[in-house]
Order: sequence, then structure tokens, then C-alpha cells
Amino acid sequence: MHSETLSELSQAGLHIAIQDIKDDLFDTPECDYAIAQLLSQWGLDEQAEQLLDEMLLKWGTSPDVLTLTQRGYAKMKGSDLFADNDEPIVQPPKTVPAKLHIVAA
Repeated sequence: MHSETLSELSQAGLHIAIQDIKDDLFDTPECDYAIAQLLSQWGLDEQAEQLLDEMLLKWGTSPDVLTLTQRGYAKMKGSDLFADNDEPIVQPPKTVPAKLHIVAA
């Protein structure tokens, strides 16, 4: 009788989890993002990063796709302030509305 190693069982579980994600989210950027997050959680950062890179080629550079890829890179880096090139994601400064003085003429 053939006995499988723990590693083989883990890989099989990972493939089942990926297939479940694909079944639930179909072929969408969100699906690819969820799979990249799963791969990263399993310590497969190189595969996760490759999937995020492929997202840009597959889905283009729409704002939604860019947001997902930046979020994915940031989570892999352990910070939500950095993208894949270690440059901070620039967030617009908070502005205060100007005070207007009305003068009657």
C-alpha cells in the first residue's frame, strides 16, 4: 500500500483550496488576488508575486486591478504602505476646506 507524505497531502490541500477559489470567484482579478494571498500565506511568495505580475498582463492596468496588485504586494511585504518596488504608495494629503469671508458690498 502506498502512503503519501505530509508534504504531498499539503500540496493536494493547496490545490483543492485554489480550485475552490476558482469555482467561487470564476476568472476575475479578485480570483487571482485571492489565490496570490493563499500562496503567500503558504510561504510561496515567489509564486504569489508571479501571479500578481501576471494579473497586470491578463487584466490590464485599470484602477481596480492596480489596487489589488498593490495590496497584494504590500501584504507580502508585511506593510500596506509599500508596493513591489519598495516605494511608498503616495496618498494624497488631507486638506482643510478654505475659510471664506463674505464681505457685503
